[in-house]
Amino acid sequence: YSCYDNEAYMNTGIQRSGSTPPKAWTTTTPGGNPGFKKDMIGIMFAHRIPYIATLNPAFPHDIINKIKKAKSIQGFKYLHALSPCPPGWRFDSSLTIKVARMAVLTGIWILYEIENGVLRLTGPSKNLLDKKKRLPVREYLKLQGRFAHLSEKDIIEIQEMVDESWMKIADMLESNKR
Repeated sequence: YSCYDNEAYMNTGIQRSGSTPPKAWTTTTPGGNPGFKKDMIGIMFAHRIPYIATLNPAFPHDIINKIKKAKSIQGFKYLHALSPCPPGWRFDSSLTIKVARMAVLTGIWILYEIENGVLRLTGPSKNLLDKKKRLPVREYLKLQGRFAHLSEKDIIEIQEMVDESWMKIADMLESNKR
């Protein structure tokens, strides 16, 4: 199964969905989404899916490798692809790959795969466990109009959420070693 994640209901007017990030503008949350993005990877992991992977259009070699691997594995597979949406995210379409790349380089979108319960970072994410190597989330947020309303406090909160996600990833990687 491939999930094409543009982080809102884009085809019907940019309404908030379970995939909308915290504080992101949509037509139904003009002050920003007060909730959290549903953790689809966590849900799939809880169901012991044999192969789960995240994809990002800025890293085509990573996509190709993961699709090849998914095809070689027996059973259900889940691929979760970030899909930047210029009108919904409020950025010029010429910036699509830059926005997608910045999602990874800031740590907001982590490239990884989980095969038979074992997590492995892929692409540039392999080098981003160290917080100092990730770009500040501000660099990603400022490219998009859907985050133009954010206060400094909001940006700090999003940064803290991203850093916390990475701590969980580090814990999972450590448990793989045991």
